[in-house]
Amino acid sequence: MNRARAFVNDAFRGGQGRILTNQAPFTVEYLNAALEELQDKLGENGVITFIQDNIILTPITPLATPDPAKELFISYDGFFNGTAMVSKPFLPSNVVAVEKLWERQTGSGLPFQPMTEPMEGLPSILQGPWLNYWEYRGDSIYLTGSTQTEDLRMRAQIRQVPIAAADAGDLDNVEIQILASVNAMATLVAYNYARARGANAAQLMAADALKMMRYIVRRYTRQKQSTPYNRRAYGESGDRRGVRLPF
Repeated sequence: MNRARAFVNDAFRGGQGRILTNQAPFTVEYLNAALEELQDKLGENGVITFIQDNIILTPITPLATPDPAKELFISYDGFFNGTAMVSKPFLPSNVVAVEKLWERQTGSGLPFQPMTEPMEGLPSILQGPWLNYWEYRGDSIYLTGSTQTEDLRMRAQIRQVPIAAADAGDLDNVEIQILASVNAMATLVAYNYARARGANAAQLMAADALKMMRYIVRRYTRQKQSTPYNRRAYGESGDRRGVRLPF
């Protein structure tokens, strides 16, 4: 915020500003708009800051009676177990998209096995000991269900929770979880502030913000370019965990 104030020439009162202050009612909205745009831009370019792995969802309880007509789902509000909605497990509030799921029997201590996401919806099957299939729709994970209690391991895209209005006056305790993003965030806040006031410099600030975000994207892109990737050879197969087999 100190840097944003400097960008819009409001670095008065020791940097606290006269208009773009931390306590101003519009400040938290400018900050959240900047945070959302920065995350959108980085996520669009595949920046891995917003991937979280090994999120465990448990217990996925068994169906009372196997029935191909039943589906389970996990949402932000809880878990529909085929009969009733219960509070746990639930999707964490910072998850915006699910990428992959694995499963194992609860309490088994065995490795998680990969699940399949069908291209055209869940199949109609008589449930067995494994969940096998999953689908992400309506911001929820839908499952066919199983006859044993299961744990799910999830890889998901996440977002930083927006800054609460109650925290706006004490921004020293607010953490932006994107490394080396001060220039990008400050320029985006300055752009939102200038645009709202019809300043001619607003478009220049928008161009500067895009430049700052590209710097962050390039940092992650170069890191990923250091990792060699190879296609699986024709006819090469793997077991249910995706591990290469010796035949």
